[in-house]
Amino acid sequence: MTRLATIMLLVSVSTVAAQQSPFAGAWQMSYVAGMRIENGVGTPVQATGVLTIEVRGDSLIGNLVTDPAPDRPIRPPLRMAAKAEGATPVFVSEGQATVRRNGTQLEVTVVSTWKLAVTGDSLVGTVERRLEGIDVPDQGAQPVKGKRREG
Repeated sequence: MTRLATIMLLVSVSTVAAQQSPFAGAWQMSYVAGMRIENGVGTPVQATGVLTIEVRGDSLIGNLVTDPAPDRPIRPPLRMAAKAEGATPVFVSEGQATVRRNGTQLEVTVVSTWKLAVTGDSLVGTVERRLEGIDVPDQGAQPVKGKRREG
């Protein structure tokens, strides 16, 4: 086999393996969407939504659409990305959050790190958030779970 044919075969096998990623597809999710902090005490804000993950080259690209809730504003879809390697890829996303402190409202950037794993039709893991440019108590990793959607 020529060197070029060997390289093409390896690229093809790698591409097929990535396209068959157990993460690819749509997931009905339950997760902590943020924290409400009052008087220094954090309360998780629970949310549900649909996370769609697809393979693009050597990456996994996710799009999370949060279900509407009567007690909070509609959130824009959240895009996240990870390398398509290993059993627990680390997805990173960036978004905006509104912080109210002492009567002042600020818009800050939120960097979220999602560590996810697939077992059959279940997705489990954690999400950890960091607010840039503001000092808030660390809330640590929060649980994430999902079930594969049919069709």
